Amino acid sequence: MPLTEPPESLTGFPAVALSKASVLARVHRADRHPVFFSTSDDGRFDLSPDGTLYLAGTDEGAFVEVFRSRLIPREEVAVRQLALVELGEELTLADLTSAIARGFGVTAAIHASPDYALCQRWAAALHAEGFDGVYYRLGHDPSATEVGAALFGPHEHVAQRLIVVDDQPISDELIERVRKRFGMLVLSTRRQS
Repeated sequence: MPLTEPPESLTGFPAVALSKASVLARVHRADRHPVFFSTSDDGRFDLSPDGTLYLAGTDEGAFVEVFRSRLIPREEVAVRQLALVELGEELTLADLTSAIARGFGVTAAIHASPDYALCQRWAAALHAEGFDGVYYRLGHDPSATEVGAALFGPHEHVAQRLIVVDDQPISDELIERVRKRFGMLVLSTRRQS
């Protein structure tokens, strides 16, 4: 069933609380700070002008959301890092994984629809309802078990509630776990002399 426009009233929309000290993962370009809010309208839940920060529940989820092809050049992995971000306070997110959300017009399409403009209208409506972000299934995980949190800006307000507890190059151990679980391969594209 297709995703509909958000209804006029979202009163009673299901919520999930992410507790203080929850740790989420993010793969990001090494030349950018890990707490980066997208305002480009290229992301599923991008808000303009406030922006949206995308985080995953696990490091594997963060990886598959950034690297979307089966074969990944090692050079692309090398210019990115894996950050672990801790919440400095509890956040309340609209729960797009809840069956109750169906009563408001949400279907599984919200997690993977190519109609980003419609998903962004949902994000704007949920933001206006007072949610700190959305809790959703990561669209690039075919098993639909990986979840993410898209936190709504503005950057200055949210960033002060986040603590980067680790920010390291992507490990070979993570690459191997992703290979086994998702069949994604990281390959060197440079020829050896």
